[in-house]
Amino acid sequence: MKEKMNETRADSIYKKAKSELFHIWKKARLLYDMISEERELPDSVKKNITSAYEAIDESIRYIEYEDIFPSKKEDLEQDTDNNFLTNQDKRYPVPVNSESGDQFVTRCILDANMKKRYPVQTDRFQACMQVFNSSRKKPTSGQNPGEKFEDPMEPRSPEVSDPIKPILP
Repeated sequence: MKEKMNETRADSIYKKAKSELFHIWKKARLLYDMISEERELPDSVKKNITSAYEAIDESIRYIEYEDIFPSKKEDLEQDTDNNFLTNQDKRYPVPVNSESGDQFVTRCILDANMKKRYPVQTDRFQACMQVFNSSRKKPTSGQNPGEKFEDPMEPRSPEVSDPIKPILP
């Protein structure tokens, strides 16, 4: 039901835009016929004609650009079933069953998101090793190779229980 409403709304917007462009075209032809070389145009009329031209030209340029270079949103929607890592989804690498520790650490250190998160290679190496070691402790069956992990380098509050107050005499 919502899809029909969205289609109807899109159709009405489309028809309204086409109607407005048709009337602009009709009035532009009429104005074109009214203007002659002998007629002196006030500056305000010249300014309005120039601004109308610039607005239409900007709209044409936008639509031409979108036809040549479509928006990235469409590309992301089509690739929703991708299970592997991409740099667009901001995920960190997780070891795969067929990967050795050296292979994972190499892939993890070279990962663009890890480089962004940990610019210093030693920090990146330490984080990758912690991810690898923590994943070996957990069962790996059904694990998504691109799932997010708890950041091992994130500062945590110390787990100190409330101190015992001494009893004063």
